[in-house]
Amino acid sequence: MGGVGFGGYASCEYITQSDHVFRLIALMLGVLRMNINEAIEALLDIASGVFPETSLEEIDRETNTRNLHEAVEAMLQARSISLDIKMNEDTREQTRCKVALYVANSADLNHPQVFRTYSSRGSSLNPTILEAICATMALPSYFLPVKIGPLRRQQSFVGGVLGSNNPTRMLLEEASKLYGKDRRVAQIISLGCGLPRVLSL
Repeated sequence: MGGVGFGGYASCEYITQSDHVFRLIALMLGVLRMNINEAIEALLDIASGVFPETSLEEIDRETNTRNLHEAVEAMLQARSISLDIKMNEDTREQTRCKVALYVANSADLNHPQVFRTYSSRGSSLNPTILEAICATMALPSYFLPVKIGPLRRQQSFVGGVLGSNNPTRMLLEEASKLYGKDRRVAQIISLGCGLPRVLSL
């Protein structure tokens, strides 16, 4: 597997992240083809757009959700990316990085769903990039769930931190499906998750 080229654009065969912010970064690098500096600037713009000098004690989930949606829209439009473009869009170049984002279905938090930028057997979830970003950022304490799909078959999603805070095992299973069980995984980088307890103070 490849990694992320920190000096320039993401250059990898497969990338996924665990924490909701790192999921957003995975999309910025692997799908939107930002470089590191562009991703940092975009992340700061979204953060300031969602929480404009507001105390965290004054949480309004509806306002936060609207602000997030508008901030992500602005980021995509600034890069001339259609708001309707799907995660797995056939018209995009085939050399793009493979990104899998784990989110939680509001109806069953114990079985994470996967948004992919590539085709996978048995997978029918193909939200827009806008929907995927908002869903993976939708921590219930701060945002409303994101509804995805046709009206009569809509599903509600929240940030995958609830169902897959550390999706390393799922990532290995996903890689096995993609590349075969005999393909060796060169490296896994897990950021900020996986420590079960404080070892010492």
